[in-house]
Amino acid sequence: MKIDFSQKAYQRLEELAEYIYQQSGSKKTTVSYIKKLRQYITQTLNHFPQAGRPSAELAPNTRKLVYQGFSIIYRISDESIEVLTIYRENLY
Repeated sequence: MKIDFSQKAYQRLEELAEYIYQQSGSKKTTVSYIKKLRQYITQTLNHFPQAGRPSAELAPNTRKLVYQGFSIIYRISDESIEVLTIYRENLY
């Protein structure tokens, strides 16, 4: 199934990358973490699209997947899975 990242999800990934870089001072660490996060999302949702728990309290027909303290909010349609946003409550 096709996995799409919304503009908001891309924006959150950029913000997360900025935060990691500020904290670590390492471009290598930043790139590695973002790459692992994206791989986790795509691999998990490709194999187990229902892996996240329902999260209708956040938005209708959405699910919430968690990776190392980050919440990944997504929606499943007939044609694709759309990652709507990614956040960590203590960062945003």
